[in-house]
Amino acid sequence: MPWNVCRSKTVDLVVSDVEMPRMDGFELTRQIKSKYRLPVILVTGMEKEEARRKGLEAGADAYVIKSTFQGEGLLEIVHQFV
Repeated sequence: MPWNVCRSKTVDLVVSDVEMPRMDGFELTRQIKSKYRLPVILVTGMEKEEARRKGLEAGADAYVIKSTFQGEGLLEIVHQFV
């Protein structure tokens, strides 16, 4: 579903969870970055450094751990990219 939105709509930024059915956020990020020049923010509960590194290697512009931010903190990150 998120990939279809990128292909059919004009978007300025993608905020995605890592854990999703069918296509995880890492693969979604790789596909977006291979076709579009869009910033991608991954928001997840996956706190291990290995997962963070995997997200950044996939091309994520930011990797945000859910337990470490408030809603306004996410908005501040979004404002950095749009």
